[in-house]
Amino acid sequence: MFKNKNICQRQNFLIPVLVIMLMASCTSVKRFRYFNDIPKDSSHLKLPPLPPPKTVIQIDDILEIKIAGKSDLTTLDFTNKGPGFGNGQNVIPTYQVDKEGMIEFYLIGKLKVVEKTVEEVKQMILPMVTKYLLEPSVNVRLVNFRFTVLGEVRNPNSYSVPSERLNILEALGYAGDMTYYSRRNNVKIIRDSSGVREVGILDFESKNVLNSKFYYLKRNDIIYVESLTRYREATDKFSRASLVVGILSGLLALTIVFKD
Repeated sequence: MFKNKNICQRQNFLIPVLVIMLMASCTSVKRFRYFNDIPKDSSHLKLPPLPPPKTVIQIDDILEIKIAGKSDLTTLDFTNKGPGFGNGQNVIPTYQVDKEGMIEFYLIGKLKVVEKTVEEVKQMILPMVTKYLLEPSVNVRLVNFRFTVLGEVRNPNSYSVPSERLNILEALGYAGDMTYYSRRNNVKIIRDSSGVREVGILDFESKNVLNSKFYYLKRNDIIYVESLTRYREATDKFSRASLVVGILSGLLALTIVFKD
């Protein structure tokens, strides 16, 4: 009777361990890979052209504007006396676009920059500073590309990067990539651009992601990666450490049973 009781206890211990092992073994390896429909023997894959979206300046954007010319003294005036956040010697000033879509520029006054590209702003400022500088040059850069990654990624957070163009793979890289428990075939991109709201769904098991209109992000996009709930619930109950210990203990228990 005592021996049978021990066997039952061992079986009760092994059942949850074996269930988890079975669940893990039933999970397709393909689910953890990107672009499964690319042939394994393909050394080169040609994709159709996907031009990046035109990035225009929006309200609350931050512009970095660098003015240079032959006259160092006047150039420093533009750098040090502008109203930007980065004012100071050898620091390139930045300018935030106000609610009217304007920036306040030293010696020039207010400039309407909303809905313009950085190149258009550069070409607008260049002739205006010519009267103050010899052979002037103007460099304009957008420094607040912001996006948010939520859900089953290693580092969910909001990120700001000094870039005018960012794709979905780079964004997931900032967040540390998707986790083991992510639903990779149903990643959502939530977009609110100039009052137009839409949700895009990306399947990272397919190469079609590379051709999607959501491949290139827009500022303030939200990326949401769903969780594979059943696997997440299982591992919440039995951590990876306890799984290893359980397997070793189970093997030891089986050895004892056979010896008995």
